[in-house]
Amino acid sequence: MENSNKIIPPHLNAEVYRTDTTGTSTQSYLDYIRLHPDGTKLIGCSELTGRYWNGGATILEKKTDENKSNISKKDIYLTSGSADGCFIESSSKVLLCEDSGTISMWSCKQDDAWNLWNEDQSAAEHDDAILAIDCLDQDKEYITVSADGNIKVWDIVDLFCIRNYIAAHSKAIHGVSVRPSSLSSFVTGSLDYYIYLWDENVEKPALDVFENNCGVRCLQWLNENSILFGDEAGNLSLIDIRKPLTSTNLTEFPAAVHKISVAPQSNLLSVCCDNKIVSAFEISDDLKLSLRYENRNLHSNFVRGMAWDTEDKNILHTVGWDGEMKSHVLV
Repeated sequence: MENSNKIIPPHLNAEVYRTDTTGTSTQSYLDYIRLHPDGTKLIGCSELTGRYWNGGATILEKKTDENKSNISKKDIYLTSGSADGCFIESSSKVLLCEDSGTISMWSCKQDDAWNLWNEDQSAAEHDDAILAIDCLDQDKEYITVSADGNIKVWDIVDLFCIRNYIAAHSKAIHGVSVRPSSLSSFVTGSLDYYIYLWDENVEKPALDVFENNCGVRCLQWLNENSILFGDEAGNLSLIDIRKPLTSTNLTEFPAAVHKISVAPQSNLLSVCCDNKIVSAFEISDDLKLSLRYENRNLHSNFVRGMAWDTEDKNILHTVGWDGEMKSHVLV
């Protein structure tokens, strides 16, 4: 009787694995959405399977995406995921943060009939995924924070790091927010529980704003003196930097708070957590929250990114790990 237990040489087995194209389709897990003043949307994503960990970005012009909720075609393909990004100079130029620790600049020529996006420059100076970015000086200087615990200030004209805060936090930094009307001050929040206020001209934190009792997942300035932050316990809190080391708990959520978005020139703010719920609040002059809108059904997976419409302050755009973009009308 012939033995059917054939031994396949390891090198042949590896060759079969390399040439196998079955099961390589990936789903876009949308992570963030940014809006340019002209209405153009930047949507970044990660694409993860057992074999492929890629990412990319889609740029949607306002006139072409009115009825488009499923983001299937990407304009930019990356070799790693992208947790954040932003427009620079115009809606035809973007800055993308990658999970590889690379920051890359992409542009599209206005007269290009094919609407192709090309990488202009890139720099890989972070040792882990870049988790957030914010603008310090419009079209000149931007700040990135990373899972490596470092903060970097970039001159984007030539895309080089002009200031490096090494070991700014002892754990991953999930949030950075530039102080309104400032060209040098910003705050960072980390999983090491701390929130620091920085001045670009000083190497160490200018102020220990607050030590939380769990990791800080996101933060955002409400005005020049007040900071909103969300943590892993699901708490949304407020800090007055004139009274550091104390905070006011505003409300609680059933999961870790992932992102806060404050509507410009409005008293509205939105919050999403590690679940499918989108919440929008009005905040009064005495800093009290009242629920204005809540939706639990539009997304079928975690909501990750939010952005307020540039024309109608009552419209909120969201993206999530279900691969879809949704628009919420606050009534």
